[in-house]
Amino acid sequence: MVRRGEKTLDESESIELLTAVDFSDADRQYPTALTIAGSDSGGGAGLQADMKTMEAHQVFSTTVVVGLTAQNTLGVDAAQPASVDMIDGQFAAVMADFDVRAAKTGALFDAERVKAVARNIREYQIQHLILDPVMVAKGGAALLDEAGVQALKSELLPLAELITPNIPEAELLAGMAIRNLEDMKQAAVKIQALGVQNVMVKGGHLSDTAVLDYIALGDEHFVLEGIKVPGKRKHGTGDTLSAAITSQLAKGMSLKKAILMGHRYMNQIIGHPLYIGHGHGPLNHGLWTDPNVFRKQLPKDAWACQFVVGLANVGESEQALVDIVRDACAAGITLVQYREKGGAEKTFDERLRIGKQLRDICWAYDVLFFIDDDVDLAIALNADGVHVGQSDSDVAEIAQRAPQLLIGLSVLNLAEEQESQKVQQYLSYIGVGPVFATTTKKDAKAPIGLKGLAAVKQASDLPVVAIGGVGESNAKAIRAAGADGLAAISAFTKSRNLVETVAEFTGKDIKENEE
Repeated sequence: MVRRGEKTLDESESIELLTAVDFSDADRQYPTALTIAGSDSGGGAGLQADMKTMEAHQVFSTTVVVGLTAQNTLGVDAAQPASVDMIDGQFAAVMADFDVRAAKTGALFDAERVKAVARNIREYQIQHLILDPVMVAKGGAALLDEAGVQALKSELLPLAELITPNIPEAELLAGMAIRNLEDMKQAAVKIQALGVQNVMVKGGHLSDTAVLDYIALGDEHFVLEGIKVPGKRKHGTGDTLSAAITSQLAKGMSLKKAILMGHRYMNQIIGHPLYIGHGHGPLNHGLWTDPNVFRKQLPKDAWACQFVVGLANVGESEQALVDIVRDACAAGITLVQYREKGGAEKTFDERLRIGKQLRDICWAYDVLFFIDDDVDLAIALNADGVHVGQSDSDVAEIAQRAPQLLIGLSVLNLAEEQESQKVQQYLSYIGVGPVFATTTKKDAKAPIGLKGLAAVKQASDLPVVAIGGVGESNAKAIRAAGADGLAAISAFTKSRNLVETVAEFTGKDIKENEE
């Protein structure tokens, strides 16, 4: 849940549009991030937690080891920093070969190492730096001396896109005691004044029943509410959250959405720790690979209004495609499915370039972005999901290969719905149809009608989306037959008023869609 002051703010609030970038061969490389921190021999925090988190988010992790610790779940027994020459050497090796798209820091030990890290970040112009100002270990051991704190404030903090202090760290940075949400707000503003625009003050150390994190993104302030989990098996939570945010930035997400996704990830795993060791036990970082996590947390109307579209549907005009997707998202659709069929053949790189533009527009409006059939493209674009037909890719194989993807499956009738139950555990919804005759899809089968749609809906435990021949004139009847969503092409491309079309599809009045 997201709250702005006393007002609840849904996670569906629109996200800022990402800055357009040029495309090259680098865009086809696997998303890569860099963690700059100390090693935890116990495996629960530090570099080890960062790497596990990044892998859980399908991001390749590179490292700069700033120091070694001898620690376990009971505490830190010893710590030894790496030499500055070795820190410099690691930066040089990583940056010479890898396409690092985001980076984070952890324990940096002392002022000399802080300054060395800051110098390298400036030298290699590392973008999207998340600063996790690790100063005290979970067991209470100091991980950054006083001179190191001052160096962090003066050298490293101005280079960060976001800083993520917990309560003790925020108190140290802001120079004030923090006892409640109002104090967290004041501390965030004071930390911003030190030279970083975006601050996330984590409230897990406060004694409230809920965990409240205060986020200040420039002038936009809001609160994220999480669950309070009893017990001490929460080692490495700060590292894990900052690594999750870094991972999403490496995959191209905006900062706000990366924070929301990181917060969602923490809520998913913190209640299911690993029972290892005898002290502050570690988190279960791999739990995020559950393919049903996203589906369980989606709003009920996530499938309500789907726009299936590609260049062939807009006269092969790329600008027209971008414009109509943006207009449809602004009008209130809930999902865009990018589908290149029936027109001039496009190379993978062309579809990648076009898809990235459409994806960024969808994310700006918090609209789900799906790819039709092409799993490789969906993975490359970090799409929300992929939609496949009966003769397309195998659903179980998709789920195993890319568990982060939501999956929709087309079924024609009740028999195919019953067959789909074998892979139901991997599916987010089923697309049923054609319900009515359609000219958009040349190989479309005979329509099943409203009775056929109702029969499938009654038999299925999944959300059912009507496809084929869907338009404003029959939208109400389709919803009455039980459909959870409606998908169309020409109803949107030929619409004279997209806002009104969306209202007919969703059954909401125009004011509700605008909200």
